[in-house]
Amino acid sequence: MLDRRSDPPAVIDIEKFAAALDLQFRAVFSRPKHRLDDGFGRSMLSAIDTAAFCIFIERLGFRIDLTILCARLKGLIPPVSHLSEDEISVLFYDQNRHRLSPVTLSAPPRPWRGMRTLRHKTELGYRLEYLIDDDGEPLWLKIVAPKYRKRPETQSVTCPDCGMLYVKGLRTDEQMHRSFHRKRFAIIDPKPNRQFADALSRDLDAPWVDASSPKWKRKAVYDRALEFKRELGYDFVQWQTDPDHDDEAVGFLFSDDEDRIVGACAFRPQPDGRGESPWRLDWIWICPDARRRGLLGRQWDRFRQRFGVFDIEPPISEAMQAFLRKRGCAGLIR
Repeated sequence: MLDRRSDPPAVIDIEKFAAALDLQFRAVFSRPKHRLDDGFGRSMLSAIDTAAFCIFIERLGFRIDLTILCARLKGLIPPVSHLSEDEISVLFYDQNRHRLSPVTLSAPPRPWRGMRTLRHKTELGYRLEYLIDDDGEPLWLKIVAPKYRKRPETQSVTCPDCGMLYVKGLRTDEQMHRSFHRKRFAIIDPKPNRQFADALSRDLDAPWVDASSPKWKRKAVYDRALEFKRELGYDFVQWQTDPDHDDEAVGFLFSDDEDRIVGACAFRPQPDGRGESPWRLDWIWICPDARRRGLLGRQWDRFRQRFGVFDIEPPISEAMQAFLRKRGCAGLIR
């Protein structure tokens, strides 16, 4: 498996080498037939750790091919959500081979004078830089894989559209950003919603959402409540997808002529029946391209018919104040 450089007279203490890589030898025994049976144990590395050890040896420029071993071990890796670093190295051996980041080995700190750099390239293309002092003693050794490509520098970036702070150049962060961006813009810039259109064609009261409504409707209201929270900088979302935690609230989904869900609002009963108005408009959010198009005005009488003269939860935006004055409801401004 290894190239001839590891053959005698070379002396390699495998256990010390493995310990430097945090790979632990463990005592392994034959399975006993009885609890009192004495067993003869051997100090061994697990198969996964052995593969990880050999992968590191290959990164040092040794000629090794672990393709068959890692292919067999992949089937032994459990389908769980979290893996060890060694399991990951085995799982992606084929994709990472000859591409991993450089390895630098440094000698223990000591006094030295002068330095000289020696360079060498192996048959497989590994590039070695060997730094020694004037006495020929090693200072450090750097090994660069033949297919290694330096990744772009990472930097923290705030997306100007979705507002997410992520690390550009970090693959997992970029994936999270793309997912967040896509989900948020599905709310901010919605597409026609066939499920909502079908529901509306069967029932004119389909826009109403209460504790008995299907989960997708409650989720649609929640997504708009979340945008309301983000836009106004509030600390919590004023709607719950679980009706058991928000059973008295009544939501409403606004739609346009293209069957897009372009907004939502929620009504709640006043605490302890306080005041002359038993209900209050708790919040309302409309996606940016649908604002100032009369959506609230077209539903206002519908809201009054169901809830009577309701209060409006402050603070009230300037746009809402202008709307209330236009409707002759300036008394609701507080």
